[in-house]
Amino acid sequence: MLNISTPKYYISEPGAINSLGRVTKEIIEFNRVGRKELPADRVKKVFIVASPTAWSKAGDSILTQLQAEEIEYRRAEFKGYPSERQAREYAAEAGEYDAEILIAVGGGRTMDVTKAAGTFSGLPVVTVPTIAATCAAWAAVSILYTDEGDFDKPLPNPVSPKGIIADTDIIAAAPSRYIKAGIADTLAKWYEPVYGSKESYTTKISQHGAKLAYDVIVEKSVKVLENLDKGIADDDTVKIIDAIIYLAGFVGSFIGERAFGGFAHPFYHSSRRIPSTRKTLHGELVAFGMVAQLIFEKRDDELDGLTDILGKLDSLHTLEDIGLTEYEDKLVIAKRILDEQKGCVAQGHSAEEIVEAFDKAGALNKKLTA
Repeated sequence: MLNISTPKYYISEPGAINSLGRVTKEIIEFNRVGRKELPADRVKKVFIVASPTAWSKAGDSILTQLQAEEIEYRRAEFKGYPSERQAREYAAEAGEYDAEILIAVGGGRTMDVTKAAGTFSGLPVVTVPTIAATCAAWAAVSILYTDEGDFDKPLPNPVSPKGIIADTDIIAAAPSRYIKAGIADTLAKWYEPVYGSKESYTTKISQHGAKLAYDVIVEKSVKVLENLDKGIADDDTVKIIDAIIYLAGFVGSFIGERAFGGFAHPFYHSSRRIPSTRKTLHGELVAFGMVAQLIFEKRDDELDGLTDILGKLDSLHTLEDIGLTEYEDKLVIAKRILDEQKGCVAQGHSAEEIVEAFDKAGALNKKLTA
């Protein structure tokens, strides 16, 4: 059985924010079809979840779009971590307001908490990413944390967001650290999966999608980053943003016979137990985890290629960079990987072997960046 969850709208281009009002109105009207309790002349309402920085960048344009379509709104400011508690509160507030859509404005954490609120409330979600640090704007899963910032659990959402409005002008204007993290996270879709020997449409499509994203990144990312440092965003910038949000999200859209085990993402999730890692972005930790995985699995033939790409992207992070200098902290992460991340390639090994891979990865990255 193969179930595929993809958005109805994906608009990625300069000025895409100008499509938000139309898309929101169309989703509301479509959802009203056949529902007699929602007459056509009922006031259209949306509930917006936005981080402060993201709202300062996109808020005026969003309000202009909603007002043009006579859509009313209530906005909640998101700070901190996407916890289940926070998501349920947003779901309750949206229900109290009689909202018909949730709109997420910001980065991955805002996307995740809003998608979870959509699941808890039964409302469709539209995402407006203002950075491209992950594929969270598309993915049919929310990564939930404790209120303190430790990883809690993944929440599989029954559907992807109904609409994604990725204004590449807004995304390109964000600090380049975010898009570098997004590129690294996208590379993991190629390096991290454990497909096994059994072929299926799921694995074939996942592999081809991941390879396409990999090829785009290898060909275009270095020049794109150089141009962004000069304030230049062009068609190749859009292609890189699409690789991060669309292609990486697409690879993760296949639900059923799972193709993924890996190591880099289990490393990321487990590392959040250590507070010193929480200043490090998702993609930065995943970048380190990929190097550790290839060392752990003795994939020496691929290691040079990966470190070459990450080096060009300024993404070869040391243990000091990611806040892991204490042996006991690394051991906590290794044990957590074994205890909680079932299906990870590290299963069947010792925590000490995993820590050894961390240390070797840290030493290699330090040597290559010296």
